[in-house]
Amino acid sequence: MIVKDSVRRLGEGLFMRVLKSSLQVPYGVIVLVDDGSDSTAEAVRRFADAYGKELIAERSRLPPGWARPTRATARQTAIDVFLQSTSDEWLFFLDDDCVLNDGWWRWAVLHGVLDDPEVGEVWGINWDAFPERERFLKALGIDLKAYLIKKFEERGGTHDTLYRRAALEGVKIPPEHIYEDAWLHFHVKCRGWRHAVNPVGVAHFHVADVDLKAEKEKLRLAIELTLKYGISEYRDDMLRAAARGIPDLLRPVAGFVPMLITAVRVYGLRRGAVEAAKRQYLKLWFRWQALRLARGRRLPDPCEAVGCDVAGGCEAP
Repeated sequence: MIVKDSVRRLGEGLFMRVLKSSLQVPYGVIVLVDDGSDSTAEAVRRFADAYGKELIAERSRLPPGWARPTRATARQTAIDVFLQSTSDEWLFFLDDDCVLNDGWWRWAVLHGVLDDPEVGEVWGINWDAFPERERFLKALGIDLKAYLIKKFEERGGTHDTLYRRAALEGVKIPPEHIYEDAWLHFHVKCRGWRHAVNPVGVAHFHVADVDLKAEKEKLRLAIELTLKYGISEYRDDMLRAAARGIPDLLRPVAGFVPMLITAVRVYGLRRGAVEAAKRQYLKLWFRWQALRLARGRRLPDPCEAVGCDVAGGCEAP
């Protein structure tokens, strides 16, 4: 588990629910990478003592020349500690805001995914703890389960994910990468390992950003990293926007009224109007950036970025 001020951000009650839900998994060691300054590490230590778990707690190991911890440095540190300090076959990542649904581990055992030598990644669906997104997608005619699985296949996810030890060997996540879970997913996938989807999944207590400035900054970083590495959930969207050209910029404008009607029906007038305006503005801004920066440019292939298709650098299991 990688954390940063989880108790302060989530509340100790929810955080302890997350930890206790993990007890259905027969693990003996907790690898905690804590880059925060609150009482999260102490809470995990109390939990480990109460349930007889060994705790290995560290802060991010920063690469030379890198001054600040990120999700990428934390994720890489957790993997390095797992490979160096344990002999276990599987590393189970669990996000600090994800409560494992009852039966997660039972499903994995009954379906034999842990015994399949071709499976290197087992991901549980990140079901929303709150109904807003499902209602919104349903209003657009989109099935939530299909949507979440598609997103995972595009960019991976570490909400509640098992990784086979051999599938993790050699992974080096760039410290600036905000899609460190996507990098990890492609590292495993591009080396020939299959993944399995566990439908039991988690209740994900993630609260989406509502601040336009913050969401725009995330998009900007995603575009920057897609141009550099080809790895983000927006790679295909950037390629399509760049290929379609100027006419594609009109689509968010033309789609504002339908989006407004849908958002108002789901969220009510005030919030719906804000949500519709924000979504369509971000679509327009994103497509303009893709057209400006990616048109006529070859985006890196994710497999190349993680070291495949390089002589001797990528082998199937």
